[in-house]
Amino acid sequence: MSKFKKILVALDGSKNSFRALTKAIEIAKETKASITSISVIQTYRTEMGVVKTFAGNAISKNYKSFVNKAKTRCKKNNISFLDIIQYGQEGKAIVSFAEKNKFDMIVIGSRGRGILKESFFGSTSNYIVHSTKIPVLIVK
Repeated sequence: MSKFKKILVALDGSKNSFRALTKAIEIAKETKASITSISVIQTYRTEMGVVKTFAGNAISKNYKSFVNKAKTRCKKNNISFLDIIQYGQEGKAIVSFAEKNKFDMIVIGSRGRGILKESFFGSTSNYIVHSTKIPVLIVK
């Protein structure tokens, strides 16, 4: 595991995203890695511009609260922590950011705050696993 120095954790405030953070902290402690959280504010384009989805509004409303909780957990474990906000579709935004910034690992909860059933549209974690060569850890 020593090759992991930069870990990206998808964080949306859900219990599963905090389970993912807990696992990322365990790995970071073992490898002396830093953790960056990425929170994606879901948006879609219309003729009148970009609009936040219901889930996007919920994440942006609660963002400071859950990110401060994540910062505190990392600080207690002596782990460097940075938080990032991206806008758009979750899977695409996470993969793009991870690849552009050369992360060694992506950690994501198996289910987040998505409002549509994954059986209809597919899950964010499934999209990420099939869209990047970066190792992905899905935490249930």
